[in-house]
Amino acid sequence: MRATFFAIALCAGLAASAAPARAGQPVRSGLALGFGLGGGYVSLTWPDEDRGSEQSGMGAVRAGWAIRQDVIVGVEGWVWSKDYEIGSTPEDIPAEIKVWSTALAATFFPGNTGFFLRGGVGVGGGRATVTPPPGDDFPIAGEWSTTGWSLSAATGYEVGVTPHLALGGTLHIVYVGVDDAPFDNVLGYGLTVQFDWYW
Repeated sequence: MRATFFAIALCAGLAASAAPARAGQPVRSGLALGFGLGGGYVSLTWPDEDRGSEQSGMGAVRAGWAIRQDVIVGVEGWVWSKDYEIGSTPEDIPAEIKVWSTALAATFFPGNTGFFLRGGVGVGGGRATVTPPPGDDFPIAGEWSTTGWSLSAATGYEVGVTPHLALGGTLHIVYVGVDDAPFDNVLGYGLTVQFDWYW
């Protein structure tokens, strides 16, 4: 929860402080690279546990090509990760979880402003490492992974700092179509602070 609030506050602060001094939008032509860090939630389904959504840190990277000043096409990567303990008797069970998505994506800047919309389709999956203590009969143990298809969407706003650098914030929503506990049609969402470069 703290990571999400930190991302929201930092995004708001960047927009508020940079907007008055902004000379214009960055020059979106040619190569585009970016990354974002923040926090968000992912739905996990553990056997015999009702945990709902889990909160942790998340990140996103992208690489693409600006075919116009207001349209970028490329590849977007998204990852969410958490280390925590699953309740058990007589003791808790350590678990490490990662959920990821890689998608072909297009970003559109309506009116060639800082506001953008992004959508993508690709592959995604999850990896789990569960290490129950000796003698515990928890139904999931060991390290394993699963893959499926994914859909991603994002919206946000970026502020031009220089003609080739923009800062902003992004709201991400990612769906990963898998059916292998604890990953059961995973829905992830969250906020990142975004850094983008254009050449």
